[in-house]
Amino acid sequence: MHRRAGLPSVRELAEAIGKSPSGVHNAFRLAKVPEQRLTMAIVDRLTLRVRDWGVGISQETGIEKTLRRFVRLWFQAKQEEEELAAQGKPPHMSDATRRLLFALSPECSMSHPTRQLHQLHDIVALEDPAAGKTPAFLRKTGLRPEAPNPWHLIHLCRGCQARRYTGELTEAELRAARFALDRRPGAARHYAAYHDQVLLGAEEVIDMNVVGRVQMIIKADPEVAAPPYTLNHGELSVDRAHGLLDWGDHPCEDEH
Repeated sequence: MHRRAGLPSVRELAEAIGKSPSGVHNAFRLAKVPEQRLTMAIVDRLTLRVRDWGVGISQETGIEKTLRRFVRLWFQAKQEEEELAAQGKPPHMSDATRRLLFALSPECSMSHPTRQLHQLHDIVALEDPAAGKTPAFLRKTGLRPEAPNPWHLIHLCRGCQARRYTGELTEAELRAARFALDRRPGAARHYAAYHDQVLLGAEEVIDMNVVGRVQMIIKADPEVAAPPYTLNHGELSVDRAHGLLDWGDHPCEDEH
């Protein structure tokens, strides 16, 4: 419509509809559905500037059909935006899990950093193709784990969340990108920090499958799979390689 109306400037449109230039500019440029009244005011003004509606279509008919079409488009876009916002709501997770994901991928795991300027981003849950119903004994006792598996989470900007919602990004591509994080330099160090939080009880849910995979990543890095270390002046020995804690009186060379 803007093109068919002769590409009027933002200032022209703002003056014509009695709105601020910044508000009109944002309606065109921001990746957010504008307020309906503003949207239709802009569309209404643009239709008045269109000179040719096509063979056999009067200006009155062209304007009427265009306004109805844009009302439908606005509601469709608003519904998609709300569905995307609900889908992109960050899943429940512990601070340790969140720190791990942000350490592995400080920016969006799918977009190049230069594409992420000023884009909101957060951790979202991936679909788990192997997920089944919670076993009956867990449902009855209320022991269902609440923290998600770290490998079922990925860090995405809003743009990539939208691409996922439209099907441009598949779950297979997202899972491949998530597993690729484990091969980045320094990944074992981040998993070691996460593992320490699990051993010390800071992680909410201890899933032995998760712990086992973390230990495999740690053991693959000789610098991280170090001998046991001590905490609290030797009161606690932490063995990352075997996932063990040992309370007692251990030699400690750390003066702190």
